Amino acid sequence: MSRGISRFLSLDDLWSVLGYVMLLAVNRLRTPPMELSTVSLLASGMLAVFWLSSENLRARNLERRPDARVLFWALVAVVSILGVIR
Repeated sequence: MSRGISRFLSLDDLWSVLGYVMLLAVNRLRTPPMELSTVSLLASGMLAVFWLSSENLRARNLERRPDARVLFWALVAVVSILGVIR
């Protein structure tokens, strides 16, 4: 990654986003697929808990504010909940 981007984002962020997208894409292979908002809720909630509970992940990203990642994935989960409720 370029120096400016790597100051704010890490390889762990890239893996998190790729995992989220992969779970959304794999859902389309199910018959019948789950609602997109439900899969998004499950994936983003899992990522928020993972970023919150993984000591190694938090230590590797200490200077990049790991709590911001927890907040981001929690907000995605809240938006997904709104989609599930509707």
